Order: sequence, then structure tokens, then C-alpha cells
Amino acid sequence: MTNTLERFTENVGFPIGCIGVTRDNEIVLGGGGGTGRSGVRNKLVLKLKRSHELELSSEEDAPTCLAVNPKGKTIVSSINMSDDTIRKGANKNCRVFTVTKKAISEGKAANTICSTSDYDYQKSIAFDAAGKLVASGSTDGTLAVLQYPSLHPAFPFVEAASEINDVCFNSQGKWLAVATNDELKILAAKTGALVQTIDNPHTSSGQSAVFRFARFGSENGALRLSNSSSRRTKLKDALYTVLNTKSRKQAYIAVWNTASWKRMATRPVCNSAITTFAMSSNGALLAFATASLQIGICDAHSLRVLARIQNAHAFAITSLAFDNSGKFLVSGSADETCQVIRIPTKWPTALDSLSVVFHDNIQTIIMVFVLLVAIALSFSLRS
Repeated sequence: MTNTLERFTENVGFPIGCIGVTRDNEIVLGGGGGTGRSGVRNKLVLKLKRSHELELSSEEDAPTCLAVNPKGKTIVSSINMSDDTIRKGANKNCRVFTVTKKAISEGKAANTICSTSDYDYQKSIAFDAAGKLVASGSTDGTLAVLQYPSLHPAFPFVEAASEINDVCFNSQGKWLAVATNDELKILAAKTGALVQTIDNPHTSSGQSAVFRFARFGSENGALRLSNSSSRRTKLKDALYTVLNTKSRKQAYIAVWNTASWKRMATRPVCNSAITTFAMSSNGALLAFATASLQIGICDAHSLRVLARIQNAHAFAITSLAFDNSGKFLVSGSADETCQVIRIPTKWPTALDSLSVVFHDNIQTIIMVFVLLVAIALSFSLRS
């Protein structure tokens, strides 16, 4: 299924850097022109049933990531303060915002980045399922896990060897996955104790790769991969990782068994690096966007790509998020547009997809068949 999904597009007037969806299925957008006098304001915007907008200081950066509290009406977003404040080591970048019927208001803030360079920023953020912990990963390699709502550190900051690409809690709130290019660490969420390290990321053919994203499964259904052992593994016991090849010419999704920490499958999903990744709230669907401006949707049970949207946006696709019902996928882009994609109630089977390909190309298939028969007859006559 390619470019056939129903889509709605809205121009929001600023480059979108991050997206979240509230419990009421309202869309939160963060972005802007960043620090300086670009003329493009930095904003947090709420869309759908109501529309609220909070304009942020032009002396500060645009929001780089955000997470919606699964148990409340609050958002945590990372916004670097002014360059002078960062250099003084007083950058309270991790900020809490409350969404009410009338407005978006700013609340507490805390520092989650050890660096005093204005080049570093918080790259990823996540709430645990209970809404009691917030994890953040930054480009300087700082991992911060904060208690919510106090924003006090749950344990001392951890310094990774390189920038942190992604953080994710499992559905029980027991573990925290921390992805860097070269390794994936699983930590105890409340103490930071090391549970497991997975290193040497590579594809099924042995090609070197990097860990870009990680998501724990969250559904009771079982995996349906080709190997028999995976069929006994429930989705909630699976860990999905995105592997971008170092050449950035291909991307794969790998699935790990969290009981044994063994890789169960690795599937190629696109011929370009994946730039953003999302999982539906029930864990049944995975979505990705690529550097080539494609959006793809996968079945989490089998890793089969169900749909592809080519040229989904005009510029880089920066963020994806499913709504809580799993009926819509929201994408945001540097092209200043937000897109809402309707998820079908029923996906075509692999056989259906093959039938569509056959039907759409039947004339070509017949011509190739006739040509092959003619070549075969020609060789037969010469013999």
C-alpha cells in the first residue's frame, strides 16, 4: 500500500521539531527558528479540539523534544536557555508545561545537560507508564532520570561514551533502554543499575550499523516471525531497535527477547536512514520516517511493512506520534506542516499486496512472458 492512505495536512507557520499527543488526543507541537533573529518564533502549540499557543523567547532555543505525561495534563519539553546562561552552567532546559482549557503555562524546570556548550542539547525524553519518572538523553552523553513532579534526580546523572540517541521505559516501568551509536544499555529504571549491554550493532548480513531508536513492546499478542522461537514471545517481552547502516543507505528493525537478550530477527525496512520512530499505544504498529522523506508503517508482530508514503513532506521529517486510539498517525516536519494520517481498520495481507502488484503490472508481465517465449523458441530453432 503506497501513498493511498487518507491524509490531512496543516501549515502551522514554524518548523516542527517535536510532537506529542495528550490523553484527550490533542496534538502538541514544538518548534521554531531557534536562538537568534531568524524571525521564526519558538513555540509550543496545542491543536485539535482547542488551539493554544505559547510563544517562547527568541533568546532561547526551540523545543528539541517533548513527552506527554500519561497520567496528567502536563508536558515536559527540553528548551535550551540563552547562550550566556548555558556557559554559566545554569541551563534549566528541562521544563514542565501545564495544559488547561484556556492556555499552556510554564512551571518547574531543571538542568539535564552537563555540557556548558551551546552546541549540546537534549535529544530524547520519555515518561514511564506511571508518570512518575522522566528520562532524558543529550548530545553530550548525559543521561538524566528525574522524579516527577519534583524534578529531583532519581539517581546521579550517568555519562555515556557518546551522544544519546534515544531513551525508552518498558511498560512495567522496570527497565530503561538507552541507545547510543555503538551500544544499547538496559538499566534499572529507579536505580540506574546496569541490567544488560548490547553492543556491536550490525545487520543480518554483518554490515556495521548504529543504534538509532529503541522501543519496548507493550501488547500481549505474540510475535509472528519466521523462526519458531519467536512465536512463543509476547510483544511485551520484545525490544525493538532501529539500526541505520553507517553508510546511511539502509535501515533495519531488529527485535530482541528481553528474557534472554538474544536477537530474534532483523528486517530491512527502507533504503535510507530512519530519522524518527514511533510505536502505537497498544504496541501493534510501528512507524518510521526516513531521510528520503518517506513514512512507513509496520506490523509489530511480523515486522512486515504495511504502508509506505513517498515524499510525505517537502523537507526533513522530524517527529512522529500515534494518537491514543491508534487510528491516526501524526507527522511533523521542518517544512512547517503537520500531517495527520488515518490508519486503516484492516490492512491488506501479503497475498493481497501481491495481487495488486500483479494487477497493476499485468501488461508488463504479459510482454515479458511473450518476450521470454520468443527467446526460448529462437534458441530452440537454432539448435
